[in-house]
Amino acid sequence: MTAVLLSIFLSAVAVKITGAPPFPLLPDSVEAGNKQIAELRDDALQWYLQEGYPFAAVAMYFSHQDTLVVNTVPGRHAQLEEVRFPDSVRTDHSVLLREMDLHPGSLYNPQPITEWLSAVQRYPFIEKAGPAAVALGPGGNIVLLVPVQEAPPGWFSGDLDFSSAGGFTGGGEIVFTSIMGTGRRLELSASAVDWGGVDAAGLYREPWILGSPVSAQAEIEQQVPDSGSVIREWSGSVILSLGNTDISGGGGTWKSWPVGEPEQSYRYGSAGIAVDYTTRCLQGRSGFRGSITTKAGSAAGADSTYLLTRAETRMSYHAYTGMLGMGVTVNAGGIVSGEWLPSMVTRLGGYGTLRGYVKDSFRAGAWGIVSPEVSLGETQTQLYIFSDMGALKTAEEGMRYPVSTGLGIRGTTGGLRFDAGTGFPLNQGLSSARFYLSALISL
Repeated sequence: MTAVLLSIFLSAVAVKITGAPPFPLLPDSVEAGNKQIAELRDDALQWYLQEGYPFAAVAMYFSHQDTLVVNTVPGRHAQLEEVRFPDSVRTDHSVLLREMDLHPGSLYNPQPITEWLSAVQRYPFIEKAGPAAVALGPGGNIVLLVPVQEAPPGWFSGDLDFSSAGGFTGGGEIVFTSIMGTGRRLELSASAVDWGGVDAAGLYREPWILGSPVSAQAEIEQQVPDSGSVIREWSGSVILSLGNTDISGGGGTWKSWPVGEPEQSYRYGSAGIAVDYTTRCLQGRSGFRGSITTKAGSAAGADSTYLLTRAETRMSYHAYTGMLGMGVTVNAGGIVSGEWLPSMVTRLGGYGTLRGYVKDSFRAGAWGIVSPEVSLGETQTQLYIFSDMGALKTAEEGMRYPVSTGLGIRGTTGGLRFDAGTGFPLNQGLSSARFYLSALISL
């Protein structure tokens, strides 16, 4: 009552905190109004609740006409009683809780909760998690109410290219990011080639083996580089997830059956690291992400066996200011040491590599592509201009330096995500422009 009466005559008063720790974070002064003083008390009680002290008490009085004393009694430090999610969440609750270090029965601490929510938001099947609301449970301890917005459990995507020289080409992919809400991932893709046959690939990941942050991944791939030839590769790896970083190790076998030539093979061990420091924004994701993978092993050609080393890296950075976005993507890879196996080349050109060139325009044993981009848009619907600048080491023509440029539009509407554009090689002009369309439909 004294605090309320004196607040009528003063514009601002100093705030002094006394009592038992921990002490809430309060301002050094506050306007001397009834509303402001009541809000100060509510802020102090809310801070105690968020820190795990639901039975805290706060008394306020004036020690002098210009000093408001806030006396605190934290009360019992509560335990975590339960974590609750909305009933609509498809993902198994044990999957969502697997990276949470604070368990029911432990003294409540908000810091592990913040770290856990950051980890959950990195899951590919989660769009957003949190902020968590704190409530008093029936057992007299803390109950966390965690809102979760899930991403679609998978998608089907297809891409279509057209040029006057090559006609129509394309392919499709289906991805399940969390099979039956378990976090297991499955990817299947296929693409027809002009000379007959199908390029195909598959990937399966089993997450969190025996409750540890270790996942197992298996991949298979088939390529048909020309009529009558086929390349097949099998590989497996284990992946250790540490926050924003994935560390992997494994091995595989690559085999090629070229037309009219002996079988070629490559048995290798692999190691890699991937980091993701991106955050969600209105346009999608901003920040840096990158990965590098190395392979080393025994290669066998027509009449020799030798050590062969390969590497591949992908890095990207995007930033947005208002409607303006800028970004760059770097892709590089190929044979680092050892002789080339004649059929161990990467096919480049088309959507995802050199967008101004027809699919499979180049075959390189080593390559690097830098793709700067400028976009315009406040949401995921954006106009953009791009350039793809390559440096390719080919067996037939030595070094090549293709450059293409173009523009496009990408966006999201309902469950459909699209990317459409046109590009052309700078040394050939607009008459050689090609068009591409990529569409992704959420499952």
